[in-house]
Amino acid sequence: MISFKLVGIFFLTIALHGAEIDFEVIRITGATTIQPILEKLAPLYTAQTSKKLQLEGGGSEAGMKKIIDRTSAIAMVVRNLTADEKNRFAYLTIGYDAVAIIYHKSRPIRNVTKKELIGIYDGTIGDWRAFGYPSSGLIVVSRKVDRGTLPIFEAYTGLKSPNHPNLPAGTKLIRSDAWEAEANINTLLWVAGLKESIGYVSYGEANRYEKMGYPIRISALDGVNPSEATIRSGIYPIRMELNFVWDKNNPKAEEFIRWLKTSALEETVRDLGFVVVKQ
Repeated sequence: MISFKLVGIFFLTIALHGAEIDFEVIRITGATTIQPILEKLAPLYTAQTSKKLQLEGGGSEAGMKKIIDRTSAIAMVVRNLTADEKNRFAYLTIGYDAVAIIYHKSRPIRNVTKKELIGIYDGTIGDWRAFGYPSSGLIVVSRKVDRGTLPIFEAYTGLKSPNHPNLPAGTKLIRSDAWEAEANINTLLWVAGLKESIGYVSYGEANRYEKMGYPIRISALDGVNPSEATIRSGIYPIRMELNFVWDKNNPKAEEFIRWLKTSALEETVRDLGFVVVKQ
């Protein structure tokens, strides 16, 4: 018969082991655009420190919420931070990305103007015949309201998602029948599979998937193609920052960021198609 003493030792061992695992895990939440960078660096981090990264998507705003309520150590945020956020939190800008306009490779166009983009998303332009293509269909793909790419697109177009709460009367809206993607991969798959669709995604992600053979085309916007040169200089009109954000009083986060600066961070950012910010 097993003694109560042995049972107690058994459960105490499990409890202590569990506490050790919790201590060794760095939880990082937020933008799925940044997540592949850490996925590539995670094995190196574990090998060098015996600690693990727990990576979760959910979008930039979900990441910010979780560092505020202290359920994550670090947020991945794909947008420019506000002055209040920069004052309240510690942060590291690792690179720049851009909002790329994509459509199916079969579309015969190479450029979309800002006016045309607004027309597509507010419903003024109802089908591809406006671009000389003999098709009446047009599937418009936008993003959910908690995704960091959406406010950048909204700021550029002057349109708002109809799913924002308490919008003022007279707000110009994205068309109500637009599909709403949770992540870049949703938009990429929908546009690759539906010839009538158009959407906007991370340029780094679009560039990577185009090279993998997805039948998508990255459009010029007002005559400017997104590239490292045009994004770094700001000539391409929709640029966004890639940020890590954390509480200033979180030593676990600070330790990871110190490691990150000495890792293959810049090489990984570049390899995934983003524009590097020198650390």
